[in-house]
Amino acid sequence: MGSEYDKEPCCGISLLKYVLFIFNFFLLLAGAAVLVIGIWTLISKTDYMDMLCTNVYYFSVILLIVSGALIMILAATGCYGAVQEVKGCLLVYFTFLLLLCIIEIAVAIFLCVFSAQLTSHLEVCLNKTLSMNYAKEGEEAFTENFDDLQRSFKCCGSINYTDWETSYWNTSGLSGKLRTPESCCKSESEGCAIRDHPSNINRYGCVTGLRVYLSDSLVIIMLVFLGIGLVEMIGLVFTMCLYCHLRYEAEDL
Repeated sequence: MGSEYDKEPCCGISLLKYVLFIFNFFLLLAGAAVLVIGIWTLISKTDYMDMLCTNVYYFSVILLIVSGALIMILAATGCYGAVQEVKGCLLVYFTFLLLLCIIEIAVAIFLCVFSAQLTSHLEVCLNKTLSMNYAKEGEEAFTENFDDLQRSFKCCGSINYTDWETSYWNTSGLSGKLRTPESCCKSESEGCAIRDHPSNINRYGCVTGLRVYLSDSLVIIMLVFLGIGLVEMIGLVFTMCLYCHLRYEAEDL
């Protein structure tokens, strides 16, 4: 299929379609990487999700997985449209890639804003869930996860160990003689939390540790969304250029 556009040194159809094919091949690999990162994050970085008052983190991970799968499908579509010079296929590819690019960049910006407010959100949310749910019947999973959180981050309570004074666990009498749960103890043993002396229990709250834990994951997700969105913008330029060349060539025939 020859035309005056094939003779152009910088932007001919032959050059464009192979550049777009190579671009989409690497985009396919990038989509697979995004999918793997999303699945890895879902498996290994969602241990404390039931302590949060929002599903932002969970849904951002799910969106990451969905984006990876869609990128792979769109990249395969783009490869086919470029090599076969199918204008309809290229137009569909361009439209959905543009939508995905806009969504990914918007999500990256939102996560950036949310990450900046994470500390204040955790202070309110963690104290609320701690006060209402710890040791309550039907909340065994939450109780176990909070104990694990306190052991892992060597912390006690939300902001500090005094948060336990107003908790359901204490006001309902479930605490007995304990000042805090035994998971707050520096050396955990039965009855170790009867005394709340600094030498005996961890006094600092879990907000800081949990914030760092979640922030690291949010930064990874945010950078992945932003990076893949910017890369997709390059593909949009190549796709529209090739589509316009094919359309002009069809008009010349």
